[in-house]
Amino acid sequence: MCRPPANDAPHADAPPPRVCRVLIAGAGPAGLLLHALLHHRNKSSASRAGVTYRVTIVDGRQDLGLLTPEELRANHRSWMIGLSGHGLEAVRSVPGLWEDYLSEGVGVKLMEASLILGSRKINATQPEAEGFIVDRNFIVAAMARYARDRIWSLSTDHVFRYGTDLLYVDHDNRRVLLRDRATKVEEYASYDLLVGADGVRSVVREALVKRHVDTELQTNDMINLSMGVPRNLFNAISDDLKSDDPTVVAAYLRKNFKAFELDSNDAYLDWATQWVNQRWNLTGQVHCNRYHSVECGIVMMGDSVHATSPSIGMGMNTALRDAQKFLELLEEYDDNLDAVLPRYSVDRVPEGNALTNLAMNLFCFNTRVYMKTLVKSIVRSGLNYIFPKFVDPDPNALLGRPEHTLSYVYNMAVDQGIIVRHREINMRIRQEFFERRTGMVTIKEKKNSLVSLAMYVALAAIVPAAIMAGKNNI
Repeated sequence: MCRPPANDAPHADAPPPRVCRVLIAGAGPAGLLLHALLHHRNKSSASRAGVTYRVTIVDGRQDLGLLTPEELRANHRSWMIGLSGHGLEAVRSVPGLWEDYLSEGVGVKLMEASLILGSRKINATQPEAEGFIVDRNFIVAAMARYARDRIWSLSTDHVFRYGTDLLYVDHDNRRVLLRDRATKVEEYASYDLLVGADGVRSVVREALVKRHVDTELQTNDMINLSMGVPRNLFNAISDDLKSDDPTVVAAYLRKNFKAFELDSNDAYLDWATQWVNQRWNLTGQVHCNRYHSVECGIVMMGDSVHATSPSIGMGMNTALRDAQKFLELLEEYDDNLDAVLPRYSVDRVPEGNALTNLAMNLFCFNTRVYMKTLVKSIVRSGLNYIFPKFVDPDPNALLGRPEHTLSYVYNMAVDQGIIVRHREINMRIRQEFFERRTGMVTIKEKKNSLVSLAMYVALAAIVPAAIMAGKNNI
C-alpha cells in the first residue's frame, strides 16, 4: 500500500524507506488521537518496515484549539460525556497529552456514585474505576492544541486542513475530492490509507458501503434527546424545562434537581442559560459489520461506524480505543496494512456493536421496569461484594473498566437476561412512539371501566354459546 519516497535513496544495509500517505477525515477525538499516535510512531525506531506516515487531517469545522474557553462555551454546540478507563488508557499512551493538556480544566472527576430518589440521596459509594465528566469540545480543543504545539512545530509530515469538506471518495484511484469552504476551490488529494473518523454522516463510510455490497449498515432509529431523555417521554417533561426563558429553567432546576446543589442563584442561571442556548439534540445509532476495506485502503473509527446515545457514557471512550488499537496492530504486523485492516475489523466490530446495543437496551424505557432493574442491580452488587465467587457482578459496574471489553459486558448482560427483557420492551415503546408521531395510530380516550366490564361479561357469555352452536352444527 505504501510507497518509497520519490527522491530518497535507501541505505545499503536497510530496507527501502516507505512513505504512507494517511488522510484522516475528521478532527474529532479519534482522528486527533490517531494523528498523535502516528507522529510518535514516526519518531520511534520500532517500525522494522521503515515506514514514515505523512498525515493530513481534513475537517469542515474550524480549529477549536484556537478558541478561548469563553468562545467554546458561547458559540459551539457541545455536550457533556464520560471519559473513563478505555479512553484514559488511550490518551495516556501519547507522551504529554494527558499530563500537559487534558488533566487540568477539561472535566470533573467522579468521586462517588449515588442514587437520588426525590430529595433523598442514598447508596453513596466510591467508583471502582477512574472516570471524568467532560465537555467534548474542551477535549477536542485540548488535543488540537497538543497537535499544534508538539507536532506541527516539530515535523513536516503532518498537515491540518480545517474549513475543508470531503465531498467524494474515488476509491478506485485512491483519492478524495476536497473543497475549501472559504475559497470554494476543489481539488483531489491522493492517499494510501483513508481513515473515516468523520462522524454519523460519514462520506468515507458511504464509499465503503458502495464498494462492499455485503456491508450491513443501519443508520436510523434516532432514540434520545439531550440529558438522556427517551424521545417517547419528551411530552412528559415539564414545560418549565422546555422553556426558552433561562429564569424559568433556573427556577425549575433549583427546585427539582437534587443530585447536587449549586452555591448561588447566579450559578443556576448560568446553567439554565447554557441549557436554553443549546437546542434539544437528537442522537442516533449507527451499526456496521465492516470497519475496513483493503481494496479501497479504508479504515473506519468512532461515530462513523458505532454512533450511539450517551446513555452509558462510552461513545468517545470507544472511539479513542479504536485509534489506540489501530496503532497496536501496526506495531504487531510491522505496518503491513493488508494484514492490519482485516484484523482491526475482527477486533473492533464486536466492540462497536456491543457499544450500540448496550446503549439501546442496557436501560429500560419503561419507568417501572427500570426501577425494578435498578433495585436488582443494587442487590446483585452487594451480593457480588460478599460472595464474588458465586455471584457475577452487575454489568453496569463493569462499564468503563479497561480490563473488560464491551463485548464481555454485553455477553454478561445477555446471560443475566437484561438485554432480552429490555429489548422487547424498548422496541415496543419505540414502535408505539413512531406510530403516534406519524399519525398511524391515534390516541383514544379510555372507555369507562363499567362499560369495559359489561363488554367482558357479554363476551364471556357469547363465546361459550358460539362454541356450543358450532358443535351442534346450528
